[in-house]
Amino acid sequence: MTPILVHLFRHNRWANQAMFNACKDLTEPQLAVSVEGTYGRLDETLLHIARAESGYTFRLTDEPRLIGREDPFPGVERLAEVLDATGARLERVAAELPVEREVRIVNPDEDFTVPGFVVLLQAANHATEHRMHVATILTQLGFDPPELDFWSYNDAGLSAG
Repeated sequence: MTPILVHLFRHNRWANQAMFNACKDLTEPQLAVSVEGTYGRLDETLLHIARAESGYTFRLTDEPRLIGREDPFPGVERLAEVLDATGARLERVAAELPVEREVRIVNPDEDFTVPGFVVLLQAANHATEHRMHVATILTQLGFDPPELDFWSYNDAGLSAG
């Protein structure tokens, strides 16, 4: 039986792939669109999702970041590749993370330690929030964004196992 948290991160990986697939054929002007109430431009939001997930996996695994904090937008397909790899890492961490694991967060202004599960769950929450920003922009561009809820994940046959 698959642990519940692993399903959360399988869903996260699947949802990222579906959303990025919905964006892969967009033009540069479409990727430059921003809608009030969202993170920013569509391309910046996609990049932000990948940078953040790469950072979360780095903090949880010490494996190298797959895209850096300052790396420029490499295109939707490259970001989808990054998210597939970081998604696999998060699934693995969800299966193996000891409850007592602490993660040190080092930022320019402060350093602090949090339970590892906080970083893990933040990864899922962060991606969900920003995928909804992407969905909002796609809707304003006249596209139907993919259904990314857990019902759709189940309907896709990914919850078996």
